Amino acid sequence: MTSLNPSQNGNAKRYGFPRELLEQPTKVRLDYFKNPDITVMHQSLVTAYNQVHRAIYEPAGASILMVIGPSGVGKSTLLRLLLKKILEESLEQMTTAASWLPIVSVLAPAPGRGTFRWKNFYRIILTAVDEPGIDHKINYHNGNIVRGPDGVLKVAEKATEDALRLAMIKALTHRKPYVLAIDEFQHIGKMAGPELLEAHMDCVKSAVDASQVPWMGFGTYQLLKFLNLSPQLRRRTKTIHFPRYRLDLDGDLKEFKRVLEHFQHRLPLSEPPPLRQKYWEFCYERSIGNIGTLKDWLTDAYDLALAEAASTLTLDHLVATAKPASDCERMAIEAIEGEEVLTDSRAKQNQLRSVLGLTKPKSQEPGAEPQVGTDTPSPGKRPSKPFQRHPKRDPIGK
Repeated sequence: MTSLNPSQNGNAKRYGFPRELLEQPTKVRLDYFKNPDITVMHQSLVTAYNQVHRAIYEPAGASILMVIGPSGVGKSTLLRLLLKKILEESLEQMTTAASWLPIVSVLAPAPGRGTFRWKNFYRIILTAVDEPGIDHKINYHNGNIVRGPDGVLKVAEKATEDALRLAMIKALTHRKPYVLAIDEFQHIGKMAGPELLEAHMDCVKSAVDASQVPWMGFGTYQLLKFLNLSPQLRRRTKTIHFPRYRLDLDGDLKEFKRVLEHFQHRLPLSEPPPLRQKYWEFCYERSIGNIGTLKDWLTDAYDLALAEAASTLTLDHLVATAKPASDCERMAIEAIEGEEVLTDSRAKQNQLRSVLGLTKPKSQEPGAEPQVGTDTPSPGKRPSKPFQRHPKRDPIGK
């Protein structure tokens, strides 16, 4: 098991591009910049990668793992890097254990109408776990779940939800992956009220318990509502925060600018655009510090520059392809609210210590002055009601 640091990049060069690309058609140049195999290993991504990588091998008692971050931060990129690394590290073991899969990855489909459909999702997981390339096939003993002559699993439409669930559990138990990784995990709770949301999580817990395979969900801050369902669920869940870059945190702005400089030198253009030097504020404003959002935006702006045969990428290109300010505001508000929940603070620490009795109120400390409004009446003296005078004789003539 290995860790990454920001200097470990899959690129042969830290910056730059093959100069012969400038003579290539625009599609070739655009595909070079879009290439998903070229990843900027920035600090936030590396930190999340190392945390998730360790959790996959040692969940430390957690049966549900949640990787939470804002939309556009790069969670799908993180999952792709992890899949590649886990498979690379498991190659030798896979040659000796023919039926074993180290990790299984699926995408939770968004419900078109109504709420999440488990029958369809069980089918997706079953198909992913029952890898046709593996020699050791699984017999599900169900006439609606059979294997064709080509070895590919065939699931009939009339297969019931219960049958698909049992087949999925059997397949996970047989393959024994470290985790079942699920991208867009928040789709499971889409359009669900509290009771239905709890029922969805009961389906997750039941499948985890039956197969003994942890589930790892990658999703937005909408996943926080799963964690509020019950203390038992929180106890079984390990949460890993994959945050955006924030201007109020030391080092975040420096790292964001470093990524901008990386991008400006990787764009196959005659003149590198001054993204870091002149446009960093606008780039931050319309990406809210999310590197995934930034990369997609720069790809769109670069495409426009290529269409205009421009020698560089200008502010006009960025403005023309930027997300509307209202969209960015909503993204920022959602991110800030999620960060407030997942980020520790001195106030939260003090509140926890107070709840546990580790910190006494100042009024209870030895030698502390009595607090206003907290005086205890002396023995034998009845407390008066608010604004009621104690009975006594008033002086005559006054």
